[in-house]
Amino acid sequence: MNRTTLEQAILSLARDQELLAAFRAAPEAVGTDRLGLDATWSAVIAAGDRDRLRSAGLPDGITILVSRWFADDLADSTSKGAFHVDTTTPLPDPDVPANLVFAGGASHVPDLLARPEIDPEDQVQRLLAGYERLAKDIAAADPDVVIVTADCHFQSFRTGAYVIGTGASYSGSMEFFKRPDLDIELTGSPRFAQQLVNAVRAEGLEVEESTEFPLDHGQIVPLKLLLPCPDLPVVPIITQPGRSFSPFGARVFGEVLRDVVATRDLKVAVLATGGLSHWLDPGKFGKADIEFDTYLLQMLQAGRGLDIAALEPYALLDHGQYEFPNWLIMLGMVGPGVRGEVYAYEPMEASGGGWAVVNMQLPERTEGEGDD
Repeated sequence: MNRTTLEQAILSLARDQELLAAFRAAPEAVGTDRLGLDATWSAVIAAGDRDRLRSAGLPDGITILVSRWFADDLADSTSKGAFHVDTTTPLPDPDVPANLVFAGGASHVPDLLARPEIDPEDQVQRLLAGYERLAKDIAAADPDVVIVTADCHFQSFRTGAYVIGTGASYSGSMEFFKRPDLDIELTGSPRFAQQLVNAVRAEGLEVEESTEFPLDHGQIVPLKLLLPCPDLPVVPIITQPGRSFSPFGARVFGEVLRDVVATRDLKVAVLATGGLSHWLDPGKFGKADIEFDTYLLQMLQAGRGLDIAALEPYALLDHGQYEFPNWLIMLGMVGPGVRGEVYAYEPMEASGGGWAVVNMQLPERTEGEGDD
């Protein structure tokens, strides 16, 4: 069900007490005939089910009407804060740019390479097996350039906005983790990166460009494990949640990049990095929110990853998801209706989070499709 339809139905009921009384007496009839709802969502609103409405992307300030005002449930007793995957609304047909040849996500946990012995060996091996599968997918896609998104760790940029690397080359160090042997040297793609920057600015969005772009474990770990060859050009993108945390903004950012990819004669891969649940807060580090991670993964599997961008930011931050905008940029580039295949998910206490590897199942291309 369309989010706007749900929102307008609730607001219409809130403004018209006679309509609300009629709806409460016959939810399905009034919902379908007068509010544009189907039977399922009429029942959700009539039951005061804020959890389902919140999962559909409605803000809490609207969902609370259905419990405290419509149902007179002053304690909001039927709402638990759980999230649900919508399996009733049909998915749109995927419309992925023909030259976006790979899209996926992988956690960038430094301990996976720096000191894997701190986590249970069986979990480490399952996570590495997921990376191996994803590496084969990227190699088979044979991209000309890889866009990789990560969040800011040890870099210091000028503005605090999203940052796109426009350098001809990059270097990165794992010295923070006492493993300089894992340092990396990468080739950039300055012309393509500048085209991305220009497109973002043309849309009125904030972005910083930087040729000085030191890489850290956010790029080093996944690219060490996944990059098909060391000289494959890479465009790094950094999200900086300390400045702003906007799931919807990350989606829009990705959609702008998607438009650039669709109009260029390059085969492009995009790799999102980051946890799922992952806290660095004192007293919280080491925890993983398996329930919420499962919800996120089920959304990806259901082809509804973009719907995560409609959640209020607190829902993601409260579960340790400050890294998920990295994934939402990737999902914005892919577009709606594309399902993800989960290659691995491991909650690891010692390394500090719920780690995942996901391949987005892009539509198969016929030979030559997308070529100019």
